[in-house]
Amino acid sequence: MVVDDVRSIAEGFAGKFRRYSEEQFNVPVDVEVLCSSDEAVSRISDESKPLLDLLFTDIDLNGGDCPDRAGVALARYAKAMIPGIPLVGCSGRFEQDDLSDEERGVFSMWWSKGGLSRNLSKIAEDTLGKAISYHKKRQSQQTKMKNDCDPIESQSTDSVLRTPKTNEEFKQEGYFKAIIEPTYQNGLMEPFAVWKKDSQEGVELEVLGCGALFSWGDTYEDAEAGLMEVIMDLKLQLHEPDESFTKSLLLAKRFVETVTGSRNITEGE
Repeated sequence: MVVDDVRSIAEGFAGKFRRYSEEQFNVPVDVEVLCSSDEAVSRISDESKPLLDLLFTDIDLNGGDCPDRAGVALARYAKAMIPGIPLVGCSGRFEQDDLSDEERGVFSMWWSKGGLSRNLSKIAEDTLGKAISYHKKRQSQQTKMKNDCDPIESQSTDSVLRTPKTNEEFKQEGYFKAIIEPTYQNGLMEPFAVWKKDSQEGVELEVLGCGALFSWGDTYEDAEAGLMEVIMDLKLQLHEPDESFTKSLLLAKRFVETVTGSRNITEGE
């Protein structure tokens, strides 16, 4: 999905991505174009539509003489709702130093106004490469969850979240158990177990019973860092009402409350 408050710019990027994908990857891509943060949030939240494989967003989605940073907030929301999604930020107004390290760190890639016009092909190549890789990994994850699953009832909703039934089934699929311990750096209060699987595409980590909490990385350290990023992003959303969470993220919210020691705090507010 491409988001820019100037439709002609958004359509231009979308067209570039479509052409480049067919020419270089021989893969047709469906690129959605939206022109406001509100539209994008609504699209991301709509569970009736397919999950996005990538978000490419302008930083200033307000336009005019008072540029905002709505694109950063949108990227944070997308990361919380679709864990692992590649996030690409770009801006024709902001330079690298105009955003904080934390704001730039939200994105998988970041292009400032100084590099946009000179690097369109590079942007298209890197952006599409991330989208295609993420799509393949997510398809593999969905296939696994579909073929080897049991319903786990969420106590808060009528939904069912599908995940492998037993520890034995994880082992049969080639997973190994690992423990993520609390450290000063990760801010955890409780250790928790994850299932780890190595493949040619990288390392997958999955939290048992929480389909929204999984991560991929080239190495175990990358995957663990990605999973912790998802958990900490969700921690920042704990004050939001349950109704604002998707069904799978609501279950993940409960898990995050427990491992970060936040449950008694949020319940007491």
